[in-house]
Amino acid sequence: MAEQPVLEIEHLNTFYKVGLSLTANKARRVQVLKDVSFTVNEGDIVGLVGESGCGKSTLAKSILGIVKDTEGKIINHTKHPQMVFQDPFSSLNPAKTIGWIMEEPLRIRGGMTPEQRRKTVLEMLERVELTADHYDRRPWELSGGQKQRVSIGTALITRPEFVILDEPVSALDVTIQAQILKLLRELKKDFGLSYLFISHDLNVVYQLCNKVLVMKKGEIVEQGLVEDVYNNPQHPYTRQLLIAADA
Repeated sequence: MAEQPVLEIEHLNTFYKVGLSLTANKARRVQVLKDVSFTVNEGDIVGLVGESGCGKSTLAKSILGIVKDTEGKIINHTKHPQMVFQDPFSSLNPAKTIGWIMEEPLRIRGGMTPEQRRKTVLEMLERVELTADHYDRRPWELSGGQKQRVSIGTALITRPEFVILDEPVSALDVTIQAQILKLLRELKKDFGLSYLFISHDLNVVYQLCNKVLVMKKGEIVEQGLVEDVYNNPQHPYTRQLLIAADA
């Protein structure tokens, strides 16, 4: 049986406008992503690695339609893909309770009573290994790991099939990283998820992912199964990243 794609990217080019200001009304159109092509299939955890500033987050924003100036094809085969951001400290509204934050996607979608929304959030809190006590707390009352669990739960509350994880453990210490990676594996299995996992840490990608994309200056220079790419890298940049990861 052929693998079913959840995301197909074909010859994607993404651009930003720079230099636009109050004193200058002309902006330059700068290309950030260059001829990017890859597929995420059902059940995949595809790692995207590369140095800071190489275009990883721009790719995520292009997939979600946050960045509009694109050429090529972005084909989402699932409805409403979601994203977990790198920094749980800034991605959660400090003025709102955890319950309010997690209910917001359900309010936007509509079709549920307040009681149904609350019940759904309490179930998700339990699923991301938090408790009902967290419902009325605010983000500043939670640890970094707890905040990231809330972010993951909020992303999953509308039951997407595809989730982009943008450096979801880089702001956490090693012990908490391991707990969050374990949770992501369990949620993938339980909810039938596929992930695009963005990271600069090749060791984390090796632990979690079955496929890997290597990005340099907005281009995918190598891609394949994790075992193949790590054991027999074809591109000099991939070899350089692997040497640095072992140092």
